[in-house]
Amino acid sequence: MLLGATLLFHTTLNYMEDNIEDFESVPLPPKKIKKISTNNPIIKVNAKERNTWVLVEFSSGKTLKISEAEAETNKLNQVGWDLGFSRTKIISNGGKTNPSGKTGVINLGPINFDDVKTAPKTGYVQDHRSLGNLINKELAGWYNYRTRTHNIESKRNVYALKLNNGIFMKMRILNYYCGQKDLKCRSMMCTREQAACLTIEYILAEPGSEIFPDTRLAKNAQSPEKNN
Repeated sequence: MLLGATLLFHTTLNYMEDNIEDFESVPLPPKKIKKISTNNPIIKVNAKERNTWVLVEFSSGKTLKISEAEAETNKLNQVGWDLGFSRTKIISNGGKTNPSGKTGVINLGPINFDDVKTAPKTGYVQDHRSLGNLINKELAGWYNYRTRTHNIESKRNVYALKLNNGIFMKMRILNYYCGQKDLKCRSMMCTREQAACLTIEYILAEPGSEIFPDTRLAKNAQSPEKNN
């Protein structure tokens, strides 16, 4: 019996080895996920260039490109920024990346974005070095890599941030591809040319406040009628 089971096991392995291309060519069915639409502010970050960081200051919406070589110098403490993006990598303005920076991050997980009403008071994590690379452990696992399509898909985690200027913010990464919705890239191969265009949803609290404004209420609010 043992000999028969062993023979069957090896026969199965040999069959799979001989027909591996057939297995690899079968597309995975698309995941059934909740479609996300938002009326919240959106910023799109073009982080296509390798060995380059795109620095984003969320309060002003300004972006700045610097090389990775410049990031190893004092350039990072000479400009205002909160997060830096390079392909799938994200750094924050604090800790080992910039000791004079004050940005910190908390990963709140894949929760409902609008349910996060108030920013945590403590627990914000800054950057450190891992195997020589700058990294923020709260942001490092923001995506899944699909081995069958070789595509990047956001986990759509919600992150709380205390920005460099002390203002609180919440955000999530909605998409990684230009011209394609993340949902489509779950079942087809999106090209490298389309990759590294991050779409980020975010809301800023008022300076000095930990409460995030409800943009849905602001949108639905009507202006007072003028007196005749």
